[in-house]
Amino acid sequence: MVEKMSEYIIDKFLYKGEQVIGDEREIMCFGITRILEDIPKYLTIFFISLFLNILPLVGIVLAVTIAYKTFVGGAHARTNIICFISSIIIFLAPVLISKYIEFNTIGIYFLHAAVLISSIYIILKIAPADTEEIPILKKNKRKRLKIFASISFLLLYFVSVFMIKDKMIANIILFTILFINLAATNVAYKFFKCKHSYESEEFKQYYNT
Repeated sequence: MVEKMSEYIIDKFLYKGEQVIGDEREIMCFGITRILEDIPKYLTIFFISLFLNILPLVGIVLAVTIAYKTFVGGAHARTNIICFISSIIIFLAPVLISKYIEFNTIGIYFLHAAVLISSIYIILKIAPADTEEIPILKKNKRKRLKIFASISFLLLYFVSVFMIKDKMIANIILFTILFINLAATNVAYKFFKCKHSYESEEFKQYYNT
C-alpha cells in the first residue's frame, strides 16, 4: 500500500509527464516510502507525549538521537508494525523511566557504567552499524562516522554529567544513548532480522573498500 502511494507521488507529482526508471526511481521510491511510513509513527509519538505532558522531554530524546544515532547507526525493523512499536518504546521509555523511577546511588553508578562500557564497545567495534537498505561501504566514510560518533558521545556524556543539574534530564540523555547502543548490537540485528552490508551478497565484496 505504501509502495503504491510512493509510486503515485513520483508519477503524478514529482515527475509528472516524465518517465523515470532504474536506480533513480528505486532510490526516490525508497526515500518517499520511508517518509510515508514515518509520518504515522511520529504523529503517534507526538500525541502520546502531548497527552502525557512529556513533549519537551521527548524532544530531548529526539535531539540526542539525531546527534548520536546519526553516526552510530543501528538495526531497522523489517515490518512497519515492529518499527512502529519499537520506535514508540525507544522514544518514550527513556523519559518514562527517568521521570517515574527514582534511582539510588548504586543505580546511577550502574547506569553510568552501562552507558560507558556499551558506548566504548559500540564505537570501537561496530559503529557505524549500517544495513542492506542503507549500506556504508567506503572505508574513509566509516572512519569519519566513527570519529563523529566518538565526539558526539563525549560531548553528550560530558553535558549530562557535568553541566545538567536536573538529574531527570541527565538520565534521559544517558538512557537514550544506552538504547541507541543496544539497537546497534548484533543481538538487535538478529531480533529485527536485519543485516549489515558486509553480510549481504550484494555489498560484502565492496565493504571497507
